[in-house]
Amino acid sequence: MANEVVLFNPGDSLGNFHDYNEAIRSGQLYKNKDKTPHEIVIATDPKSDEDYLVFYVKDAVDPATKNHHGTQYNISKHI
Repeated sequence: MANEVVLFNPGDSLGNFHDYNEAIRSGQLYKNKDKTPHEIVIATDPKSDEDYLVFYVKDAVDPATKNHHGTQYNISKHI
């Protein structure tokens, strides 16, 4: 199975967690609270699989953008 890799600006993270289940719960809370629901993902930094970050998919950085400042993350779950 291939990993899904996406670029995000780390400052756009909705939260950073050490517990995977806590990251999922928080992601679900963000999604339920949002009046115009956007897809949320749980991501890990490929250099450190110990932290789980929550991002809105709409905040992904386009790698074709010149001078992008995105960091690569592995997507572990879509919410």
